[in-house]
Amino acid sequence: MSIIDRVRQRRMINRENRAFDRAWQSAPTESMRHEIAIFAQRKTF
Repeated sequence: MSIIDRVRQRRMINRENRAFDRAWQSAPTESMRHEIAIFAQRKTF
């Protein structure tokens, strides 16, 4: 894997993490936050 590929992968991971964080913070109920947390934990790279 080249350095450029690693940088791109790192940016993608950071973007996904920010998206999960925004979704979690804007979730209207605790159960939805729980679901989002499960999805975030199951993601694979």
